[in-house]
Amino acid sequence: MQEERMGLVPSNLAREGFKFIFMGEAGACRGCKYRSVCVDGMEVGRLYVVRGVNERKRFQCPIHGELVLASIARANVEIASGARMVEGASFIYRSNCNEECEYRNYCKPEGVKEGDKLRVVRELGKINCKRFGELRIYEVSF
Repeated sequence: MQEERMGLVPSNLAREGFKFIFMGEAGACRGCKYRSVCVDGMEVGRLYVVRGVNERKRFQCPIHGELVLASIARANVEIASGARMVEGASFIYRSNCNEECEYRNYCKPEGVKEGDKLRVVRELGKINCKRFGELRIYEVSF
């Protein structure tokens, strides 16, 4: 399980399980009194998931409108590998394919960067890659 932190999420998107890519802060964020709980600690290009929502705490944002306090964490991702791995195994992510195909989201998943250390949560299945043959799909965490 990923380390959770409290953050602010637009109220219309704040529901358990909602995933989003953090795209960076807007100019208006720099002077905002809520910046430390809203964008500080978030990494650009990473995939996050809402784990829980506190509907009682509401804040106004000039960019997103109404925000609520939510528990968020880096989201697990699904990734393809030719290697046979077991639950709990750690590895360094290295992409070796630049093909534009139906499985690209497994080979270059959003939120994962070259050199990331990942841990296998579980095997999800297999795909048949035109370039590398049979690959296994794993759910991985950071």
